[in-house]
Amino acid sequence: MLSQVRALNVDFEQFKTILDEKKKEIEPLQQALGKLRNNKDVDNRLSLCASEEELDFIIHSLQYRIQHESISLSEEKRILKEIKHLEGTREKVIANAAMRSKIQDSLGQKEDIQDQVKLMGVDLNGVRKEQHAVWSKKKQIKDKLDETETKIESLQNELKAVTLKRDKAFDNIQELRKQSDQGNSHFYQSRTIVHNAKLLAAQKDIKALEELSIVEVEKFMALWNGNKAFRDDYEKRILSSLDSRLLSRDGRIRNPDEKPLVAPEKPVDSETETILRPSVRKPKEEAKSGPQTDTKPAKKAPKDAETIAMESNPLSDISVVAEEILVSGKLQKNKEVDAAKLKELKREEEIAKAKQAMERKKKLAEKAAAKAARRAQMEAEKKLKEIICFLIWFHFIGY
Repeated sequence: MLSQVRALNVDFEQFKTILDEKKKEIEPLQQALGKLRNNKDVDNRLSLCASEEELDFIIHSLQYRIQHESISLSEEKRILKEIKHLEGTREKVIANAAMRSKIQDSLGQKEDIQDQVKLMGVDLNGVRKEQHAVWSKKKQIKDKLDETETKIESLQNELKAVTLKRDKAFDNIQELRKQSDQGNSHFYQSRTIVHNAKLLAAQKDIKALEELSIVEVEKFMALWNGNKAFRDDYEKRILSSLDSRLLSRDGRIRNPDEKPLVAPEKPVDSETETILRPSVRKPKEEAKSGPQTDTKPAKKAPKDAETIAMESNPLSDISVVAEEILVSGKLQKNKEVDAAKLKELKREEEIAKAKQAMERKKKLAEKAAAKAARRAQMEAEKKLKEIICFLIWFHFIGY
């Protein structure tokens, strides 16, 4: 398209130069023809006579009408006025006749000049047609450029919309990350404290461990008493841990007639149903195997509950470690859990795993969507840069 525009610009300039030259050539001939034509007088009533003989003849004929024809007085006055006017143009007629003779001597007769003007007019019309063809092609290219500019404008609007969406999504991500960091800050602090406590327990440094526990308990109680938001968040986070250990809200063992602290959610997707089906069948098979097999999962269930409590309730890890150290020398008695409670516990555990799997899939889908949006934005910006470079170059060379 750029090569076509460059070639059309060169042709258009050539035709413009040829037209100017033709106009300069035809201009003196047109002036000569104008001088050879009969010019009207000032009042536009009669044309100037071509020669003095023609003027004398017209005046003589008007005088003959006055002398030999029967005319009215007003008509006679009009004819006398006309004769007077013709007599006044005698000098102009003589001057025009002399100038016409000079033009005929230099350029030839009037017919020859007209022929030359006609030939030049034919050439001029041909040049004008070619110039019009070039102009029409140039107009077509200009229309295409207008369409391109319209597309560029629409792409710019789309880019603005995508940029606004990206900025909004980025702000939301930053806000969510900030909220997540604020919510998990106590968890990471507690994990560090638990790690230090485990190291001290492994070293059997009871004094340092007691000092650490006293300091951290004082910090925790200061937060608990002075920050209501922290207290509400802690109570909310610890519910799942208490429920998984079959404890009530105040920490005592839950009675059989009490309801769970966290209501189990019903799965919606088919994937969660496929995960839950094998977990439902396991208690039946274990129930058929006999009472010996029932005691093994009963031992494993509290361990799983404790690990879940460690992950979901970071601030309760200190108390758990302290309990493990204080009761390390004592043997825990095995508690019998009936089949109904074990089945409910397994089901809640599978539901929690399914929810975690769904959250992971959702996060992966969000990352993929963000990556695709960034890729589309980069491609749109690249195309926009190419089109803008093209337009800048086109306007630089001129139409």
